[in-house]
Amino acid sequence: MGGDELNLGMVGSGGDGVMVTGETLVNAAAKKGMKCLMLKSFGPQIRGGEASCKIRMSSKKVSAPPDKLDVLLALNWNDYKRFGIELELSDGGVVIEDGHEGDEEPERSIVGAQPAKIYRIPLTEMAKETAGTKLAKNMVALGVLSGLFDLPDKEMQAALRKTFSRKSVEIIDNNIKAYEAGKSYAEDNLQVPSSMKLVIDESMLDKRVVMTGNDAAAYGALLAGCSFFAGYPITPSSEIMEWLSNHMPAYGGTMIQTEDEIAAMGMVIGASLAGAKAMTATSGPGISLMIELIGLASIAEIPCVIVNAQRVGPSTGIPTKSEQSDLLQACFGTHGDAPKVVIAPADVADCFDVMREAFFISEKYQLPVVVLSDGFIAQCKSSIHEPDLDKIRPWERARPKADEVSPADYKRYEITPSGVTWMSIPGKDPHLYRAAGIEHNEAGDPTSDFAEHERMNEKRYRKLEGVAAEVNFMRHYGPDDASLGVIGWGSSKGPIREAVEILNAQGLAVKALIPQVLYPLDTRQVYQFFESLDKLLVVELSYSKQFLNLLKAQLDLPDGTLHYGRSGGRPLAVYEMVEQFRKLLD
Repeated sequence: MGGDELNLGMVGSGGDGVMVTGETLVNAAAKKGMKCLMLKSFGPQIRGGEASCKIRMSSKKVSAPPDKLDVLLALNWNDYKRFGIELELSDGGVVIEDGHEGDEEPERSIVGAQPAKIYRIPLTEMAKETAGTKLAKNMVALGVLSGLFDLPDKEMQAALRKTFSRKSVEIIDNNIKAYEAGKSYAEDNLQVPSSMKLVIDESMLDKRVVMTGNDAAAYGALLAGCSFFAGYPITPSSEIMEWLSNHMPAYGGTMIQTEDEIAAMGMVIGASLAGAKAMTATSGPGISLMIELIGLASIAEIPCVIVNAQRVGPSTGIPTKSEQSDLLQACFGTHGDAPKVVIAPADVADCFDVMREAFFISEKYQLPVVVLSDGFIAQCKSSIHEPDLDKIRPWERARPKADEVSPADYKRYEITPSGVTWMSIPGKDPHLYRAAGIEHNEAGDPTSDFAEHERMNEKRYRKLEGVAAEVNFMRHYGPDDASLGVIGWGSSKGPIREAVEILNAQGLAVKALIPQVLYPLDTRQVYQFFESLDKLLVVELSYSKQFLNLLKAQLDLPDGTLHYGRSGGRPLAVYEMVEQFRKLLD
């Protein structure tokens, strides 16, 4: 608590400005050069109802949301009841609420430790006095937080001005007044233990930008050369479409909001067939509707990228929460044998890199690539290093050249060692072929011959061997000779990584592996990871052990492999991982 890290939580109703307050804090931390992460949470109404967020800020590395809170800002205690399990207070934590000392005590069903101090501050009253509206109470609260915990004032005011930059000068000035009033009130009337003040290590600050996972995914796609997007809005992926609708036209691209997910996938296939680098983004229910067309892209060998920002399922499930339960759907969720690649970002910054890799794989190997993000990553707002624009792997699909093959001799699906063949573009190349969902021979002519079907399956699946050999980035944490190993994927990376580092610092040997490409898996690296192990723990947010089963499908797991998994809806916690790893080390 306090020191070089501060963990804050906020909760309120629609209109209380919880998200605006949180985003202003993140923007200020980034402007200062700090590491910061904000995890949003919404009620079942998705927008307009109750909302909460958790923020972790520090000079040092931040890779997972806070487990427990140092500070809870409760703008509405009734809304806290809906999010309490997500906003657990730590020992010594404090609470800030709206009201006057001596007012009737509200019902506070606080989860976790009882607060060391409750600060009752007339946020609404001060907002009316300074800004002329109670809507500015969140800005008063922001000032109180700044004054209590020594948050960077210069950067806070700059972030606040950026937040309201599209408003009138009067509105900006009024919100600044509300902020300053809250800060002065805290400095003049309130005290917190010096141990809770935020200590900023200037030597660890660096240049940062703020993005969500959806922002980073859209930006990465655009820089990878994506020129066509079709999609239908669905939580928690909608911001990808929104971002591209704002920025893609400036780069000569096209964004279309379709009538449903089936139409979106059909348009993506059509655009790719015509030579565009094309993608869509959705969540689990949308993927279910796209399944047949993803199979078409696979058999017709048409490049395309499909982002699935996973949420809790099945069916509508919990649309505003997340879990890792679409994994087997992504790998095997088509009728027939339909090869595709599944790649998973592990955090906000990783979304940028993963999208570039996805388009590289898709264009080079001419197959569908599914990017498995999730709600925790997609809507997490984080301060990250500026993306390295030089890391783009430009790739244009192989097209037939007239001096190498005549149009009459062109075989679109020719059997090759790599499984990849020239793909002509209608209207640009004279090499014509049939592109259909029916099985075909090398020329593209329909066939029902068993032997031809076998040869084509072998051709299409041979591409996965090339992908596994060429695109196989995996994150390794901990000593190579550790006897306890942990393997996880996606957003599990953050808590796994921090737990490994905590235990390593205590002299306990544990290591972790987080693969980025999940299917096909580069088994050589994984078997190397296994060599020193006495115990292996597979970690995931899936009740039905989907990641464990995927590993079993591609690997011979060590004897006695253990599993830790549970349903989603709540992210894995660092202390949860430490507890599980320690049990296996005792």
